[in-house]
Amino acid sequence: MPIPFVGRRFTPADFKVYLGDVKLKPNGFQPKFVTLHHMAIPSLADRPTGLSPQHLRNLLSYYQDQLGWSGAPHLFIDDRPDGIIVFQRLDARGVHAESFNSKAWGIEMLGHFDHESISDGRGAIVRDHAVAAMGMMCDYLKVSAETITFHRDDPKTKKTCPGLKVSKADIVARVKAYQTKGATVIVEEPDLAEWNIILPGGVDYRPVHLKENRPMARIRHLLDLLRPGGKFAIRANRKFVDWTQASGSKHAIPVAEVGDDGAAWAFVRDIAEAAGRNISVADRTVSLS
Repeated sequence: MPIPFVGRRFTPADFKVYLGDVKLKPNGFQPKFVTLHHMAIPSLADRPTGLSPQHLRNLLSYYQDQLGWSGAPHLFIDDRPDGIIVFQRLDARGVHAESFNSKAWGIEMLGHFDHESISDGRGAIVRDHAVAAMGMMCDYLKVSAETITFHRDDPKTKKTCPGLKVSKADIVARVKAYQTKGATVIVEEPDLAEWNIILPGGVDYRPVHLKENRPMARIRHLLDLLRPGGKFAIRANRKFVDWTQASGSKHAIPVAEVGDDGAAWAFVRDIAEAAGRNISVADRTVSLS
């Protein structure tokens, strides 16, 4: 069955009109909430003028002809003034997150927000378009912004989508503000201060991100600094990275998240323990020796 492709662009004001004309079939697809994603590849840098009609056709061919999908993300978002793109019909089930496909509209933001900023520049424009679309979609469904899910909320994925730089608390607050005021307002960012990781010899380590208020790092990158010369293999279920030291000693390191660039992340404590390093913690500083 072909994907019910639409491929039309809208400003936020025009999307509100379009959405108002959507009629969900009583015995058909009935979305209950909205799920947010980022494209990762391509990034904002890869698409300096946003998504062209040919880019959309290429995506349609990829989903439909190469992957064999009968659905796709419902919206794509970029930073053009008409940056809300209805990719497929909103009254049809999409394909975007395994656990949520049957009950959620899926929105893909242009950008790789593990690395690119969503707080300023083009990323902030994409964010604001996505917030507007989600605010209107939540209103249409008569649900709270609290129902919004991120792809990484899906228990069947280990992805960081919609990106490590995207705070759910911030997005939900912005959608609530949009629903109340009808426009995007500045929302104070939640406390996302990074921890300080000090390597043996006093070297300050970056990058570090937080999950459940615990610092995590790229497994391969940090281990190469702590114990160079090892070999790495992520298991098919993406739950563990098997690390074999140059000495032949093997360790299984639990994966906390998998970035959309394929990099496996783990909690710093788990990485340090596998490397046989001593750990001391004071406030938000972790020292490894």
